[in-house]
Amino acid sequence: MSDLLNKPLPTGDLKFQWIDIDEQDPNQESCKMPQTEEWSKFIAQNKTVVLTGAPAAFSPTCSINHIPDYVSYLGELVKDKKVDQVVVVTVDNPFANQAWAKSLGVKNTAHIKFASDAGAKLVRKLGLELPVGDDVYWSGRWAAVVKNGVVTYVGKEKNPATDVTVSSVESVLAHL
Repeated sequence: MSDLLNKPLPTGDLKFQWIDIDEQDPNQESCKMPQTEEWSKFIAQNKTVVLTGAPAAFSPTCSINHIPDYVSYLGELVKDKKVDQVVVVTVDNPFANQAWAKSLGVKNTAHIKFASDAGAKLVRKLGLELPVGDDVYWSGRWAAVVKNGVVTYVGKEKNPATDVTVSSVESVLAHL
C-alpha cells in the first residue's frame, strides 16, 4: 500500500464498467448496457478522484457503514473539496452495482460511479484485494485519493468484514 503513495496510480491498460443513473432520463428504467472506461483516461480526465473499494454489493458492512456515507457526503466532496469523481470499486457485475447504487439513493452518476473491476484486476494491481479462496479475489475495503494522477492517500482495512476506519469518507475528507 505505501508503495502507492506519492506515485502515479498504476492503472496500465485496465478498464472498468459502470452503468449510468440519471433520474431525469425518461428511459431510466429501461435496461441500459454498461459503459466501459479505461482507468488511465478516466484518471487523466479528472483532477481529483476518490476511489473506495467494497468487498460486495449489498453486503451488510458495505451497505450500512461504508458506502452510504460517500453518497451522503457527495455534495461536500464535490462542492467543498473539489472532488471530480467518487468511484466505488467492487468485483460485482455492473447490473448488481447499478441496483446497489440505486438502493443507496444514488439518483445521478455525474460525480459517483459504481465500477465493476471484473477479475479484481485493478485491486490486485494496487495490492488492495481480498483473497477469498481458490484463486478468487474480491476487493478489500479501502480508500484512496488520486490528485492529478498521483496517489496522495491510501488506507486499507485490516478487518474488511467489519471495519470502516481508514476507508471511511471521514478519513478521505481529512486527506483532501
